Amino acid sequence: MGTATGTTAAGNGTAGALIVVLYLGYTAFKRHGFRPRRVETTLSGQQLRQVFRRTVARRGWSIADDGNPMIAHSAALDAVRQRIALSVSETNGRTVGELAALLPGKTTLGDTTKAYSLRWRMNSFIAQVRRLDSTAKVMD
Repeated sequence: MGTATGTTAAGNGTAGALIVVLYLGYTAFKRHGFRPRRVETTLSGQQLRQVFRRTVARRGWSIADDGNPMIAHSAALDAVRQRIALSVSETNGRTVGELAALLPGKTTLGDTTKAYSLRWRMNSFIAQVRRLDSTAKVMD
């Protein structure tokens, strides 16, 4: 009796390669999603902080530190606490907000966990700043 080769073996190899490509693509998508962002705006520092509170510290998140940087964090129900920080400063008569994820938890494979939540919250903050100030400049 011989070993069966042909379409089944080729199909398994293709499926395995597809899984690896999808995993690497998803990992890159997550890492890109929570890269630090910098926004220059005419909004005041207090207005930026209010936007941060409304867009980031909601739905299970809370403000952990109300200083500068202002830090919001997730509930620790799943043992992986995520944090996002907003630093506010003034430059050339404009308010500068620097938004950054603070090293979220890692899985056993070294991949970042739950980055989609960080991405949604950070994008929500940037979108709200742009709605309030059409002249806001966002640097990724």
